[in-house]
Amino acid sequence: MSSNSDATRLAAVRELLVEVGYELQHAVAGTIAQTIFFSAYGVFFAIAVYSIFRKGLRAGASIIMLLVVVYLYLASAAQWAMNAWVTFTKIHGFLMVPNVPFPEGAKLAAVEIFKVIGVQEAIFDFNMAVGDSVVVWRTWAVYQDRNRRRMLAILLPSILLLLTFVFSIIDTVCSNYHGTAPLPAICNTAGGIAWGLSAATNIACTILIGLKARRHRKITRPLGKPSRMSAETILSILFDSGLIYSLLWLSQVISFFAAANLITLTSPSVFVWGVISAMGNQMAGFYPTLVIVIVNLRRTIWEEEESSMPVSSPLRWTPNANRSGTTHTFGSMHGGDTVHIRSVIDITSDKVFVDASKYPRLSLMSVDHPLH
Repeated sequence: MSSNSDATRLAAVRELLVEVGYELQHAVAGTIAQTIFFSAYGVFFAIAVYSIFRKGLRAGASIIMLLVVVYLYLASAAQWAMNAWVTFTKIHGFLMVPNVPFPEGAKLAAVEIFKVIGVQEAIFDFNMAVGDSVVVWRTWAVYQDRNRRRMLAILLPSILLLLTFVFSIIDTVCSNYHGTAPLPAICNTAGGIAWGLSAATNIACTILIGLKARRHRKITRPLGKPSRMSAETILSILFDSGLIYSLLWLSQVISFFAAANLITLTSPSVFVWGVISAMGNQMAGFYPTLVIVIVNLRRTIWEEEESSMPVSSPLRWTPNANRSGTTHTFGSMHGGDTVHIRSVIDITSDKVFVDASKYPRLSLMSVDHPLH
């Protein structure tokens, strides 16, 4: 009789050991993956800070941009540190508490880990909202059209951003609740809904930037070959990176619901879920930082300080800073859209001309009397 009881107890211990082994394996794999993503993020963070300081901190927008970049990186660093702490706490609680029975050690580890879960969720949710704000702001800056069209362009992303913020608050409150009363049903899905709304915000902004890039290419193609880092190139990079980011963010939403209903601890897909989750912790700050890097390494057509040319003065000549030639800025109206084409060409004083037959919609203003 006792031998059967011992065998049953031993089988239960073995089953628990297998479960603990899978749990630790998953935790270590997630920590390694997040360390890799955090290291890559660190490189782009350094480039972003360099690009901001290179442009100078004279404008208030540059200071805000710097504060946002630094905050997102510090928050991601906190996420990484807490994730590593959770992994080591699991190892210690499961395997390194000799004076406590094995199942009790696991329970003690779970209690300690639960203390930081709410903080991790709060940081992640707030990072997500701040990061989406950067993307919406950049879309707003891209659309330097008439105010009405500009407002309509960001209306949908702004509504989605507001809803993301609301559900992020709900998720944060639910994750940090330590009472005994049952939580409302919305708490089970608030995090997933916030992620889905965030993905929708980024998809909407990516589509808007893609439409702007297409319109810009259509208008400027007859004006000649674009420069190495032209506005068209920047817009294309923003669109491509936004598309990739939106797809990766959708994988976060899918993994959230799959983990709750389909993925088990012993399933091979748990490692994929672990990598996706680790990527999500860093991605919320990584992409907004990448956007800032892209637009800061070269002044582009949508910089707020760029002047807008009226339709009555489509071509403007201004002296070049180094006196080696002139800078020309073409401004044209096409379907109600103001297009700024910024290119710098060295032209000697005796060769300043534009072929009017090739560009009939452009008029040449005197170099000696630039428009102001």
